[in-house]
Amino acid sequence: MAKVMIVSLGTGRGVESGIAKSIKASHPDKLFFIATEESKSSIERIESVLGEKLICKPPSIVENPEDVEGCWKTTVQLVRSLIQEGYSPADISIDFTSGTKAMSAGCVLAGASFECGNLSYVGGGKRDINGRVISGTERIIILTPNEFFIDQRRRMIRDFFNIFQFDACMKLIADARTKSMAEEVRDELYFLETLVSAFSFWDRFDHLKAASYFQNLRGKSDSRWKIDTSRSKEIIFKISKQQEKYAKSKDIKDKYSDEILADLLTNAERRAEEGKYDDAVARLYRAVELVAQMLLARQNIDTSGVKIKDLPADWQEEYREIKEPIKIGQERAFSLLESLGEETGREYRENKNLRNYLSKRNSSILAHQLEPMTKEIYDELSSETNRLASKAFPRLSSLKGKSRFPVLELV
Repeated sequence: MAKVMIVSLGTGRGVESGIAKSIKASHPDKLFFIATEESKSSIERIESVLGEKLICKPPSIVENPEDVEGCWKTTVQLVRSLIQEGYSPADISIDFTSGTKAMSAGCVLAGASFECGNLSYVGGGKRDINGRVISGTERIIILTPNEFFIDQRRRMIRDFFNIFQFDACMKLIADARTKSMAEEVRDELYFLETLVSAFSFWDRFDHLKAASYFQNLRGKSDSRWKIDTSRSKEIIFKISKQQEKYAKSKDIKDKYSDEILADLLTNAERRAEEGKYDDAVARLYRAVELVAQMLLARQNIDTSGVKIKDLPADWQEEYREIKEPIKIGQERAFSLLESLGEETGREYRENKNLRNYLSKRNSSILAHQLEPMTKEIYDELSSETNRLASKAFPRLSSLKGKSRFPVLELV
């Protein structure tokens, strides 16, 4: 696509020489001016210096040349219209040599916000008594504000990380890589990519993959960033080791851990923070089921493959005609716990509020109906679920604290 040049235009005498030099050097296919009613006549002086008629549309007029916001808005409207025509911001350069300080500031702000290809101005070594560059000594200074663009992305990465939008973080990191090849920037982006990947896989319950990224974070940091991952690593490494142990032993007692339950509950909290109450409630429902599974696993009972010999006598009679392996759901799992003398089984049966809100989950679109879950449903179910789980597993409160994602800060 052809190159486009936008030039701010003031009324000062002598600026036409520098602007003419800038236009001649850029040789744009399309030329636009940001001007005032008084300064648009300067175009004729520029044409006189160039010795040719400029092919350009009528200038975009700034009503008040001392109003930075108004100048910014006029430039933004012009840049946006060019983008809508199909031009890429990278194809647009803005020269802010001339015009009031407010006009120059407005042009620079607009160019930076759209990440235009470059910003330029005409400077020089010799100036007259009015501070203007003397004709013939002009020098075109081109700015490619990549560091500014990268700093923008740093702040966006921080903000998105802290609201668990890890895919957005990864896109910003990839985009920042196109802005700079400096070694220190590459190292910083590698650190961020590793950090974001670790928490992204963790947030999706891929603990083994998360652990591999956390392992790569050992000893790595960046002076601009502040985050404490020590508690996160502790939880992730324990869960991943537990999973590796179970993969080898296939012993039901090795399948679960308090850390896994804590992780599931804090994952529900993050979904609720995002306002995703259907997702949050689904996780709480699973957490209640997990409580029963973990307690039964301690007695060597797997809810997906119950053996008749492990059941109480009255249960054995009930299931005698059923072929093993026997699968039991949440309600039966808690009933079995009660029959085995486990206090949590009785507490579940007697907790009508918990069971009432668990039944509401069946109305969710993620279960059997189409009703959206609300904050009220989440809050009630979260309170009851955490109460039941914490009584069964006293370490849960401490582990949940370690399972919550830390805040990323930009120093």
